[in-house]
Amino acid sequence: MFADARPRSGATRDRVTRIETNVVPTAAASHPQSQLLIDFWERHRKNGRLLSRAQLPCREAAALLPSLFVLEPADPDREDWRLRVVGTTLTRWLDFDPTGMTISDFYHPDHVAHNAGVYRMVTSEKRPHVTQGRLCGINRDFLRLEIVHLPMEGATPDEILLLGSISIFGE
Repeated sequence: MFADARPRSGATRDRVTRIETNVVPTAAASHPQSQLLIDFWERHRKNGRLLSRAQLPCREAAALLPSLFVLEPADPDREDWRLRVVGTTLTRWLDFDPTGMTISDFYHPDHVAHNAGVYRMVTSEKRPHVTQGRLCGINRDFLRLEIVHLPMEGATPDEILLLGSISIFGE
C-alpha cells in the first residue's frame, strides 16, 4: 500500500507549484455537487460499512468523477498521503496531473501537516469533513470552493482511504 508510485504528469517535486490551503471547516456542504457526493456516499453505506472504492466507478457517480480525488496513506504514521486518483476537472484546473504524487510533493511545506491531520481525522473517525475557502499558489485563488473529505473502504474493510471532491462556486 505504501508503494512509491510515479506521478502521471511527469511533474517532479522541483517543478510543481506549491499549493497553499486557505479554508475553514463548515457545518455542512452547501454546493450542490458536494451535496450530491455526500448523498451518494450515504446511500452506499450498509450495515455499518463505508462506501467501498469498488462501488465508486458506476453510472450513478459518473457526473461526480471529474471533480473527485482519492488519497491513501503514503507512510504507516499517515503523515503524508498519496493521490491514487484525480479527476479530469481537477487536473485541468491545476494545470498538471498529481496522480501518484504525495501531498508533500505539491503542498507548500507549511500546509502538509495540517492537511495530513485532517485526512487522519476523517479516516480515523470515519466521518465527513467539509471546508470552504480558496487554494493559493496555482493562479486560481480568485475561485471560492468547497472541499468534501469522506472516509472510504479500499480493497478491504481495514484499508481506509479518503474520498474527496472540490466544487467551485459561481461568482
